[in-house]
Amino acid sequence: MGDTETRSTRWEWRSAKWFILATVAIALFIEIFLYGFLVPMLPYMLEERMHQDPKQTQRLTSISLALHGLVSAFGGPLIGHLADKAPNRKGPFLIALVGCIIGTFMVACTTDVGVFFGGRVLQGISGSGAWIIGLATAADTVGPERIGTTMGFLMAFVNAAMVTGPMVSGLILEMAGYWFTWSVPVVILVIDIVARLLMVEKGGKEDAGKSLAGAEESDPLLGSPREEEDDAKTPRVNFWRTMLSNSRVMTALLIGVWGPTLNTSFNATLPLHVLDIFGWGPSRVGLMFSLLALPGLPISPLAGYLRDRIGTRTPATIALALQGVFLVLLGFAGNKHYEWSSAAGRGQALYIFCCIMFGTLRPFVSGIGPVELTCVVKAEEAKNPGIFGPRGGLSRVFSLVEVAATSGMTLGPILAGALTERFGYYNMCWTLSVVSIIMAIMARIFLGSKSMEEKAIQEANAE
Repeated sequence: MGDTETRSTRWEWRSAKWFILATVAIALFIEIFLYGFLVPMLPYMLEERMHQDPKQTQRLTSISLALHGLVSAFGGPLIGHLADKAPNRKGPFLIALVGCIIGTFMVACTTDVGVFFGGRVLQGISGSGAWIIGLATAADTVGPERIGTTMGFLMAFVNAAMVTGPMVSGLILEMAGYWFTWSVPVVILVIDIVARLLMVEKGGKEDAGKSLAGAEESDPLLGSPREEEDDAKTPRVNFWRTMLSNSRVMTALLIGVWGPTLNTSFNATLPLHVLDIFGWGPSRVGLMFSLLALPGLPISPLAGYLRDRIGTRTPATIALALQGVFLVLLGFAGNKHYEWSSAAGRGQALYIFCCIMFGTLRPFVSGIGPVELTCVVKAEEAKNPGIFGPRGGLSRVFSLVEVAATSGMTLGPILAGALTERFGYYNMCWTLSVVSIIMAIMARIFLGSKSMEEKAIQEANAE
C-alpha cells in the first residue's frame, strides 16, 4: 500500500496545472519560433543551398510563408474533429510533435525545393495541431472562469517567440554559420519532447492512481456500460452549425481574422514605407517590429486577467477603436502633404509612437477568439451535458480559432500590399482604420461581458 501511494504521488507534478500549462506554452512557443526563425534564413537557403535564381527568392519566400498558413487553415477543422474523437489529447499532441520534428529536419537538411516545401507542409500541419490541441488542453485544465488569464499567459509566450525567432536566427547565422543556427530549435524541441512525454492531462492523475492500485475494472477506452447508456441518451447537435450560426461566435472569429491581418500587414508594408519616407535601414526596421511585439510580453497576462474580470466586450471595443485612430495617425506620419506630421523629426516620432501603441493594444484583441468560443461551448454544455460529444468539442473550437488566425496571416500581407501599391500607404491606413472601427462596433454589440456570463450560469443552474 505504501509503495503504491509513493508511486502515485510521483504523478502529482506531472498532472499539475502549472506543468500542463507550461507544456502547452512551450509547444506554442516552438511553433511560432520556428515560423519566424526561418524568415531571415530563407534567402540563404534558397539561393546558396537550393541554388535557385535570386530573382525567384521573393516569390519562393512568399509561397513558403503563405503555404504554412494555407495548410493550417484547411487542415484545422479536420485536426479538431479527429482530436475530439480521440480518447485523450496527449496522443494527438505527441503526433503533432513528431510531425514538427520530421518537417523541421526536412527543411533544415534539404537542398531540393520540393522536399523543402514538403517540410513546410508538415510544419504547418503539426503547428496547427499544436495550437488546436494545446489550447483545448489548457482550456480543459483551468475552466472557463480562468480562461482569459490563461490565454493571456500563453499569448505572452507567443509574443516572445515572435520577437526571438527572427532575431536569434539572423544573429547566429551571421556569427556562427548555418548548422550551428539550427542547434537552437533542436534544443527547444528536446525540451518540448520531454515535457509532452511527461505531461498527464486533466484527469490523468486519477486514472494513473487507479492503474497503480489495480482498481480499474474496465478499459477506459471502451467505457462502462453506464457511460455508454448515458451517451446514447445524450441529444447531439451539429457542432459546426450551432457555432457558426451564433452571432457572438462569428464576431469573435471575424476579430480573430482581423487581428492577424493587421499584424501581418506591417510585414508587407513597413520595411519599404519607412525606407522610402524616413530612409531607415534594416536595423531600424527590426526595432520597429520589436516595438510592435515587446509590449505584449507584460501586457498579455494583464489583458487576460481583465477579460476574466469584466468580459471581452469593453476591452475589445476600446482597443479596436483606438487601433482605428492610430492607423489614421500612422498614415499621417511623414506624409509630405501635411506639414504638422512631416516636419523634421516629428513624423519619425509619430510613427514610433504609433508602433508602440499597436504593440500595447494587440493583447486586448489577440485572445478574444479562444475566450469567447470557450465560453459559448461551456454554456451549451452546461445546458445540455454531452451535446458536443464526450470530449466537449474544445478541439473543434480551437480549430475554428486556428483557421481564423491563419486566414488573417495569409490575408494581411496580400491586402495591405495590394492597397498600398494601388492607392498608397496613406489610403491603405485609412481603409484598415474603417475596418477596425467596424470591428469595434460589432464587438460592442455581440461580444460577451461578465454580467452575461453570470446570467448564463444562473439560467443553466435553474434548468
